[in-house]
Amino acid sequence: MRLSDAEILDYINEDLPYFDLTTSLQDIDKKASLEIYSRDEICVSCVDVAASIARLLGCESEIFVKNSQICKAGDVIIKIYGSYEDVHKAWKLAQVTLEYASAIATYTNKMSKAAKSVNEKCEVLATRKSFPFAKKFCVKAVLEGGGGMHRLGLSDSILFFRNHIKAYASFDEFISHLPEFKAKMVERKICVEAENLDEASKLLKAKCDVVQCDKFSPELIKNVLALRDEISPNTMILAAGGVNLANAKEFAAADAIVTSAMYSKGVADISARLEIL
Repeated sequence: MRLSDAEILDYINEDLPYFDLTTSLQDIDKKASLEIYSRDEICVSCVDVAASIARLLGCESEIFVKNSQICKAGDVIIKIYGSYEDVHKAWKLAQVTLEYASAIATYTNKMSKAAKSVNEKCEVLATRKSFPFAKKFCVKAVLEGGGGMHRLGLSDSILFFRNHIKAYASFDEFISHLPEFKAKMVERKICVEAENLDEASKLLKAKCDVVQCDKFSPELIKNVLALRDEISPNTMILAAGGVNLANAKEFAAADAIVTSAMYSKGVADISARLEIL
């Protein structure tokens, strides 16, 4: 997955709409290099974007750690070369890109490894609750961390929440419409969120494609899985609501874990050092 030059230029122009006021005062005609390195063990993401930032600002770069690779504290991720002024333009734009993307990727990677240590078939899926105005960036980081996407948005998948079901007189009435919904969207899986074991049981009896178990305990998830195996073996069971790195192993019996946790982990510990050539 890649970000286009046009998308990256929009990001550059937010920080550099005209010129760098600080370096314009110095009038230094020298070359410089910038090493961006990790201060912790992380899963690197968007290093290709950092390289594109450098290129679009007139610099060259050398990548030492590729996307999805794990680097250790002290490892150089990318080195940028160019004029003193251009390297300064690229510096924070490239570093901040790596910091945010690698934080998402690192958390996703750790959570995925935790889940798969219990159930190798359990996938960690990120919700659509990405940063506003940065969906593509967040999706890229999740994928490079080894996770998948639960939903990219409203237009790519079907998921009925409690607020959708309120339009019907009862949960049973809503379920009676599932065959009708399926007939209209024959190529799509229909996912319905269940808030308790009774709702999950009714959805399984109706052969719902996917049951998303919201805020179920690990024990209840296992009960749903046992019921699924008995009456609707083709139904996928998702564990959602409050699942994160700390408890991922407890919910890993599910077919997949749905989470937004990777979006709220701040930035990876990444730094930079500049050298005048």
